[in-house]
Amino acid sequence: MGDLQSQLEKHPSYKGGGSVKKCACGREINRPGTDICGVCFKKKQEQGATQGYSAPQPKLRDGYLSGGYFDTKNEKNYIKEDVFIKWAKEVSVDLKQQGLTSAAIRRFFSKLRAVEYKFKMNHDFDSAREGLFAFVRDVSYTENRSVTPALFSKFIEVNIAEAKKDADHFRAFIEHFQSVVAYFKDK
Repeated sequence: MGDLQSQLEKHPSYKGGGSVKKCACGREINRPGTDICGVCFKKKQEQGATQGYSAPQPKLRDGYLSGGYFDTKNEKNYIKEDVFIKWAKEVSVDLKQQGLTSAAIRRFFSKLRAVEYKFKMNHDFDSAREGLFAFVRDVSYTENRSVTPALFSKFIEVNIAEAKKDADHFRAFIEHFQSVVAYFKDK
């Protein structure tokens, strides 16, 4: 039996026997739909070997944020129920499936709270908008380092496009992000 096991381990297609998908270099592949790790992809990209290769584009579910954050049936702008429940649950499940950790999502929520605190202190939405742009930059940076999945960047981009409109949209985004964090499960 030991001889068979050693022959199996020497075979080029052997990936370690577990359910973790591995790159040819031996590193774990943490992005679904790809067959190489982030390090190898970057190396091939530098060599020009990735032409024609396109990683699957992240996509939020159909109908996500359709019509924006607010229920426009009334004169007052009340935040839609979907912002708190349906969309928040769906996004949290999708982000978890894509490999986002609870530590990462909580860290970014804390950064968003810091932007909110700055806004509340000086009541200047332009400074909050500046903080939102820096927030997008920070999310993009972690995606480029393969710390957060591309779907998280997409989630942030779509929501920042709404949040930068005015203070009410900004507050609605904070409520939505808080709901996503609340439904995010470690299991």
